Amino acid sequence: MWKRVIAPILLISALWIAVSVPTTIYISWLSDAYARTLVENISTIRAAGAMQDLLWRMLEVTLESPDNQDSESRAALARLQQDFALRLAEAHATAFTPEERLLLERIEKGFETYAEHLARRLEAARRGEEPARLDRTIRLATAVEEHCRQLVELNERLVLDRVEQSKRLAGWVTVIRSSFLVAGPVLGIILGVWVAQWLHRTISQITITLQDAAGELEEEVGRVTITPRGDLPELQEQVQAVSSRIRQAAEELQRTRREAIRADRLAAVGQLAAGVAHELRNPLTSVKLLVQAATQRRPPRPLDDQQLHVLQQEIARMENIIQGLLDFARPAQLRRVVHDLRQTVARALHLVDGRAKQQHVVLVREFPDRPLWVEGDPEQLHQVFVNLALNAIEAMPQGGTLRVRLGEDAAGRHCWAALSDTGTGIPPALVPRLFEPFVTSKERGTGLGLAISQRIVQEHGGQLRGANRPEGGAEFLVELPSAASPARPGAAASSPEHSTPSLPGS
Repeated sequence: MWKRVIAPILLISALWIAVSVPTTIYISWLSDAYARTLVENISTIRAAGAMQDLLWRMLEVTLESPDNQDSESRAALARLQQDFALRLAEAHATAFTPEERLLLERIEKGFETYAEHLARRLEAARRGEEPARLDRTIRLATAVEEHCRQLVELNERLVLDRVEQSKRLAGWVTVIRSSFLVAGPVLGIILGVWVAQWLHRTISQITITLQDAAGELEEEVGRVTITPRGDLPELQEQVQAVSSRIRQAAEELQRTRREAIRADRLAAVGQLAAGVAHELRNPLTSVKLLVQAATQRRPPRPLDDQQLHVLQQEIARMENIIQGLLDFARPAQLRRVVHDLRQTVARALHLVDGRAKQQHVVLVREFPDRPLWVEGDPEQLHQVFVNLALNAIEAMPQGGTLRVRLGEDAAGRHCWAALSDTGTGIPPALVPRLFEPFVTSKERGTGLGLAISQRIVQEHGGQLRGANRPEGGAEFLVELPSAASPARPGAAASSPEHSTPSLPGS
């Protein structure tokens, strides 16, 4: 929302900066350029005026009394010629137009002719000869002076042109800036009206949104009514009232949620109690019948070996149920260490190897050549793999193959272990409730093994999944986070050929 409000301001600011900064820089540069041009033109005008003066002063030196012509007149004429050359050089330095350069070339050539003529007049006067006619000298001086005058007029015209250009530019800049001074606020007002209308439309949708929320709550939460003449303070009061009602509804939802969680927990406890009662009733019934039979005999006789064996089995069964329930309700503290998953799985398979041979089950191991480092409790993970392996072996009473594969995903973030059998598979009715307590298809099973295994894997930050295989049998997948190698920092390198397998239906 703030983007829509800030965007028009930024747009106007950007437009103003985009116009003001370049025009200011251009005006500053142009003013400097005009100032330099005016200085150069004025310097040229001054140099041309000085050259005009020097022309007639040189003529005056040559017309002085003959007594001074041999020494002082020559020295004065030389100084004047040097001054003229300096002024000419100054004019050359500040001349940039072709007209100026052409006039300076004519002045330079005419001055050379004029200077040579004056030198001959002085030499003739020194020898006592008749000097050249004065009118010729004056014509030469007048010709050079005319060029200097033309140079002055040219620079004066250039100055006037620069002044006119400056006036026109100043006029255009004034018009442009004035236009933006007027257009900027107008554009700002237009964008402001657009933003206000957008806010008005957005706020108008609050009523619909709150009504939808009220529909979910099955009660009226509140209403925001937008009127054409409504002001923001009134709207704010309405929104605050609705916000207060929403907070109340949220608190009621939180209380309802806590009550629902409490009810779910009580239901779980009830289900657990019912499962324990059901599991303990059968062995207790067997024990009760054996004891009653022994006490009702006449004369009373002790139990025989077979009856004692049955009694011992039922008591052991009750102990297993109670121990499994304790393991499920009070999990042991994890002892996390970095270890190789291959060793933990290999130890579990070695433990069930004898049972597998008794039922003619072949164990097939597919382990990678490099370690699979995980951080966790090796004993609890060992319990998980023993339970999964025994379940698979018991699912193949007529023999079969238990295939155990280990690997790592392509990113090197998770290690996995897949145990697949060729047994009867999981009954379809039990698949959705596979990891619930006391859910089992075995005649003498407690139904706590998979629930405990799933809890252990989840406490390690992993996942345990199970499903039936299309070709027959079941497959369970254990996925655990990879850990850094204890020998060097960083996760173990990934291996594309050991990517995480997908269970059927996942």
